[in-house]
Amino acid sequence: MAIQRSLPPRLAMLLAGLLPLAGVSQTNALGQQLRIETHVYSGNDAKPVSHTVTLFDSNKVYDFVDQPPQVAIFRPPNSLHAGHFVLLDLKTKQRTEISTEQIEGLMKKVTRWATQQDDPLLKFSAKPSFKKSFDEETGMLSLTSSIWNYNVATVPAEDATTLARYREFTDWYTRLNSMMHGAPPPGARLQLNAALQKHGVVPVEIHREVDSTTLRATHLFSWRLSREDRARIEEACAQLANFKKVGNEKFIASRMGKDLVRGQSR
Repeated sequence: MAIQRSLPPRLAMLLAGLLPLAGVSQTNALGQQLRIETHVYSGNDAKPVSHTVTLFDSNKVYDFVDQPPQVAIFRPPNSLHAGHFVLLDLKTKQRTEISTEQIEGLMKKVTRWATQQDDPLLKFSAKPSFKKSFDEETGMLSLTSSIWNYNVATVPAEDATTLARYREFTDWYTRLNSMMHGAPPPGARLQLNAALQKHGVVPVEIHREVDSTTLRATHLFSWRLSREDRARIEEACAQLANFKKVGNEKFIASRMGKDLVRGQSR
């Protein structure tokens, strides 16, 4: 669920916390399926700025982005090994791997850095504080503050295991998006994820307002994978085997059309 490189920086930053959808935990995951189709809209625009399809089967999640065309494959951490993402660039036919340990370490550094900045948005994203409310009758969940607001339409999760899987991947994908797109720390979205799990719900529509800029994401859940979905997974596995493996910096540079040195463009 990545961000189109042509989007303005502020919109890219906002999308980085809106797009994570669903996930899968290795524990009790075998045989369980889920499909989520997501459209993200800027303000009142009728045309989406992002479209993704997220599929999970067995112990992996496959996330397909239309533009730019790419695939992310996630294996969650367990007691024996760290988790990781494999990112596939369908244009360059390259792949790279990023471990959850790498992501966690960088997010700790970014969060510490953000707490020392003067920008109120950066400070808030590092240590967000929301007023939270949930209407059990309507399923509306709200997280509000003077800087950042979520209003979320929800439905009950199918079961606690599905909800736990949802939160695990959403948390990790939010961190990954912050790392890949230079967005502020993911604290606000992580708090939303925690609130969803607390109330036993998943989001079907998220409205987010930050500095008077609004994004809306719609999520369509299906509890079975179709024949076409399985074909996409098989194709992604073939690409995983055939694409050239490159380092993280080279992968990001090729996608952004820049040379990167230690995480910065030159």
